[in-house]
Amino acid sequence: MPASSPPPFRWTNSPIVIQLDETFINQRRTNMFRFKIIVFFVLFLFFLASCAPAPSFLKETGSPAVVPPDPDLPFSQYVQESRKNIEHILSDLRFANGDSPYLGEYTAAQAAQMRGPFELLPENGSTGPGKGKGFLLIHGLTHSPYRMRSIADSLHQAYPNGTIRAVLLPGHGTVAGDSLTMRHTDWMAITDYGVRSFEKMETISDLYLVGFSTGTALAVRHLQNNPKSPKIKGLILISTAVKAKTGAAFLSPYLRWAKDWLATFEERDAAQYESFSVNAGAEFFLLTKNIMKSKTPIDVPVLMAVSADDETIDANAARQFFCDRVNARRRGLIWYASRHAERNIDPPCEDIKEVKLGPVDREFQGTAYRFANYAHTALSMSPADPHYGVNGKYHHCKAYDSPPDMEDFDNCQKGSARTIFGEKDIASKAAKKELGYDYWRRGTFNPDYPRLERAIICFADETCDLQKSLDDQ
Repeated sequence: MPASSPPPFRWTNSPIVIQLDETFINQRRTNMFRFKIIVFFVLFLFFLASCAPAPSFLKETGSPAVVPPDPDLPFSQYVQESRKNIEHILSDLRFANGDSPYLGEYTAAQAAQMRGPFELLPENGSTGPGKGKGFLLIHGLTHSPYRMRSIADSLHQAYPNGTIRAVLLPGHGTVAGDSLTMRHTDWMAITDYGVRSFEKMETISDLYLVGFSTGTALAVRHLQNNPKSPKIKGLILISTAVKAKTGAAFLSPYLRWAKDWLATFEERDAAQYESFSVNAGAEFFLLTKNIMKSKTPIDVPVLMAVSADDETIDANAARQFFCDRVNARRRGLIWYASRHAERNIDPPCEDIKEVKLGPVDREFQGTAYRFANYAHTALSMSPADPHYGVNGKYHHCKAYDSPPDMEDFDNCQKGSARTIFGEKDIASKAAKKELGYDYWRRGTFNPDYPRLERAIICFADETCDLQKSLDDQ
């Protein structure tokens, strides 16, 4: 404290009485008053934001995707009813004027098919492999089962006699407003429903849970809660989400009582939500908060794929989970190396395959494109995908989606020879200068998908050498 300032207290003649300085008390009162004013102002802003009129797609529909009330509902009926509900809501709320709101001009029926749950059944009369195998696909937060389409198609081609099913997490698939009240306990319940649908099938002996992002946490939680599941033979965890990237995630369960949205957009993606509610983040935190604390080992085989540059989940926590919790002899982690040297530390354990970034300038089936690094949103999708791929209809340009000035957004959509795909961390002046791009799109496909596809197919075949499949180019 400066010498010119009076002490905050002083001794009186009494040996046991402390007399507080009046200036100090007044200063404390002033600071407290200012603090209350700031809190009131912030809450007032939240109140104003909540009073502003919101578009229909940012409001609850009253008919969100839910867990089937009948636990024995046939999966095919669940698929049909879910798609019908999605199409009905989209038709009413997104296609009221007859125009498609989506990039790619999808119809409501097409969007419902992309967003809804699905299943791929054994081919009639097929003599190919896959008999007795089942695969449950679980998508991520704000996404839809479409995020698992490339993997589903790869599995179906490799195992035509297998059964592949993808569930829709409650609160997803319809409009973003339904994410305001969704609960992670319902996500766990739909995962249980999907697993049960296979357990009731006498023809299925080997079940694999295949998750993306939040879907990986659901797969892990299911196994932690049901360690004796006899049919589950392995976990395939893409963009493994055992912990959020931001350290402030623990605040989201409290923040949602004062604020609805962290970010809102015009919802131009036919396959998933683009807006992100505070409640979505809160429920993800509640789902994952105890995963790393659990001492329960994962004894079944595990295959993981994680980007070191992931801006959504904590990549290092995912790698630690692999090293410390996965006890099975048959395991593998595809670690997509970072463009930042400090993140490329030596692997802390065995069975990790590091994939280097490679060149910026690339080519896919005659189309040239530029690639900076592996995004969280990219790993599960093939470059050939018609929606998210190199030549896909959807271009992730949300960084420039700021009405009313949409010039940059439109230019990003058009693209050029300098436009680049990458994770959010390339959105800086330094990265722009280093990489020489004009606009960046967040990655929606995995240039290394053939390796991941090969590893997934090998993983589901116990006679296949998993480490060799990871090493093959």
